[in-house]
Amino acid sequence: MKIVATKGLLAAVIASLILLLCACSISVDDKDKKNEKVDIKTPFANLKVDSDAKSVDNGIPVYPGAHLRPPEKDGDNHSANINLGAMGFGLKVIAAEYETSDSPDKVKAFYEDKMKHFGSVLICNGHSGGSDIHVSINKKDNDNGKLSCSDTSGSGWEIKAGTSDDEHLVSIEPNGSGTRFGTVLVQTKGKDTL
Repeated sequence: MKIVATKGLLAAVIASLILLLCACSISVDDKDKKNEKVDIKTPFANLKVDSDAKSVDNGIPVYPGAHLRPPEKDGDNHSANINLGAMGFGLKVIAAEYETSDSPDKVKAFYEDKMKHFGSVLICNGHSGGSDIHVSINKKDNDNGKLSCSDTSGSGWEIKAGTSDDEHLVSIEPNGSGTRFGTVLVQTKGKDTL
């Protein structure tokens, strides 16, 4: 009797897995052969990636006269809009990298003013290689949402505003006689904020 129940349970699990796999979908918008849009849906999570230049409006103004970095030979176009949604969790990252012939100091002065729109401005010397996002499904920990300049080093600046759940970031560095900079919006949501 136990063997029949175990076989029945195993059959039910296998059937469930087959149904879940059938419920997955992958959509790639490849009309112009650039693979700029990918949409993956499963019963547990969704992932959307859009690297079209029109999809990278993250609310941070673009420095006047700057242009998107040209695409690399490998197809990296230095911009993306990524949305990940799962049961009780969400992550949105919208990033773009730009270039200008103006000096890093001019770009820094511009963004010191413009980032005030998103809250208190934090100016970090150097780069940390990441952001201050804090992903927590249960917000009962001691996360106060404040941004920091921890672990920064090197040249350039990071200008941050917002909170660890809604961070606006501009990363600025010298590039020859001009400047390379990136604008990033990182938003996270846990099950208590969805």
